This record gives sequence, C-alpha cells and structure tokens, in this order.
Amino acid sequence: MPMSLIPLVAVVMVFAIPILGIALAGYKEWLKFKTKHRELGSSTREVEDRIDGLQDRLARLEAERDALQERVQNLETIVTSEAWIADHDESSGLSSLDGTAPGPLEAPDDASLPNDAARTAKLARRLRGQ
Repeated sequence: MPMSLIPLVAVVMVFAIPILGIALAGYKEWLKFKTKHRELGSSTREVEDRIDGLQDRLARLEAERDALQERVQNLETIVTSEAWIADHDESSGLSSLDGTAPGPLEAPDDASLPNDAARTAKLARRLRGQ
C-alpha cells in the first residue's frame, strides 16, 4: 500500500502547488481590493456629505432669492402706483426736466462743508429748487 500512495502524492503535489499559488495570488488581490474599497468608501461618504451640504445651501439661497424677488415686486408696485407718483410729484417741489429750471445749476464751491454727504445734500436741495 505505501507504493500506491507515492504516485498519488506526486500527482497531488504537482497540481496542488500551482493551484495553491494561484489561490494565494487571488487572495492578495482580494486584500488589495478590500483596502481600496475602504479608502473609496470613506472618500465617497465625504463627497456625499459635501453634496448634501451644498444642496441645503442651494435651497436656502433659492428661498432667500424668492423672498428678495417678492420684496422687489412689492417695491415696484408701490413706486409705480398712481397714488404714490401723484403724492411725490406734487408735494416734493421737484423742478421739471423740460428746461424751465429756476437758474443754472453749478456744483457748490463750498469747501466749508464737512464731507461729501453734506455737499451732496446741498446739491440735491439746489436741484429741487429749494
């Protein structure tokens, strides 16, 4: 019986060594794949979190834009309403732009005014004819 085992062991050894080598190489590749998968999984989670944050920010900005558009529309309605125009055209004393201004308009030479805001206010009063 020992004689019959020798050819069997030889055949098993001849085929087992290459099969074991192939299995070991496959296992190494699988370990590399798992490591890469873990790295990609963590970076994928980071990207997903960032995308979620950007979507939230986009939603907030769209809501803010809609609110601002509504405000602008309300202001346009107020400014273009006939009552507002009549109230502000008649009572403000603005001079018309048809060339019948009370006198020539010149920039104030007043260097005694403390700042640009005061000079601007004085020029605006002169433009209104006050």
